[in-house]
Amino acid sequence: CLPPCCYLCPVDRLVTLPSRWRDERLKLRDLVVSSDTMALSEEVDAGGDGADLVKEHNRYQESVFDEQAHTFAGPAATTLEVVPRMQRIARACQLGPETFVLDVATGTGAMLPFYTAEGVPLSRIIGLDLSEGMLRFARQSFPEASFVKSDIMEYTEPDGRRFDRVVFNACFGNFWDSGGVLKHISSSVVAPGGIVVISHPLGRRWLENLQREDPKMVRHLLPDADELLSLLKQHSVDFSLVSFDDEEEYYCVVLQKQRACDLS
Repeated sequence: CLPPCCYLCPVDRLVTLPSRWRDERLKLRDLVVSSDTMALSEEVDAGGDGADLVKEHNRYQESVFDEQAHTFAGPAATTLEVVPRMQRIARACQLGPETFVLDVATGTGAMLPFYTAEGVPLSRIIGLDLSEGMLRFARQSFPEASFVKSDIMEYTEPDGRRFDRVVFNACFGNFWDSGGVLKHISSSVVAPGGIVVISHPLGRRWLENLQREDPKMVRHLLPDADELLSLLKQHSVDFSLVSFDDEEEYYCVVLQKQRACDLS
């Protein structure tokens, strides 16, 4: 099984499954996702809200990343060939000395050195993650930054402050409800005019391989442009699409929350 969202394994070194095996794995993936959706519908019909299924999903995510924390914290976790792509992601965030950043699914803090290289101090970065094992390494490596163990769907700043930048790097496919996450971010987390970045330094093809390995971990593939716009419309999210880069080994979407004056 591949380490989830780890940068140790370049795309061209992944094993290509025979087509008949690939088709069977895709059928299995669809069955797992369909089964989860059916279970959620049944729970809602029974008077529940699906909260137990979401908690089970989050516990699975937490346990997997706790187990892999030492791998992610190791010196080889980010290969040299991935570094330029992570630099591109940080540049896409349009950071500066006063930018207030939320790094969602921060893990061991892999993106933080790239943020600071773009001018934002660690003191203005908050890293969020479900895995305490990952956060333990992040706190050791970046004591000046702040780290919070939380589900993004339950997170807001205690004082109501909004973030200038919210970054989802190598994690967007892992959420139970990606559309719900964007709606929550828009309504409660990012500031008007703020930027949201959805990225993966290994691209959509790599994530497809990972989903075949573990469809329970990766519930969703990264959306193409039309799918993303449809997701925003479906969930009534007031983000405009600034840029969309979908390359063989690089994926980066920049969204901007509309200001009140833009909606008038």
